Amino acid sequence: MKIRFALLALLVAGPALAADPPEERYTYGMPLDIERVISIEEPDDTCGVVAARLTYADSQGEIRVLDYRKWSTACGITESNS
Repeated sequence: MKIRFALLALLVAGPALAADPPEERYTYGMPLDIERVISIEEPDDTCGVVAARLTYADSQGEIRVLDYRKWSTACGITESNS
């Protein structure tokens, strides 16, 4: 019975695990194909340069993840008040 449950769990979770978008690290000058931004994540308690993650859909509809470095919004400096 436990084996059946484990196999069923694997069959159900397998496609979901395989569906995780590949992660890329941004390098300067890298061509980007961003059709729609899904989310931008960064630590909200650190002022300075932080690791951020952009999840987006490209022009083919593929979901992609891009890791990059940026100045934190926790510092209180934004484009609108600089």
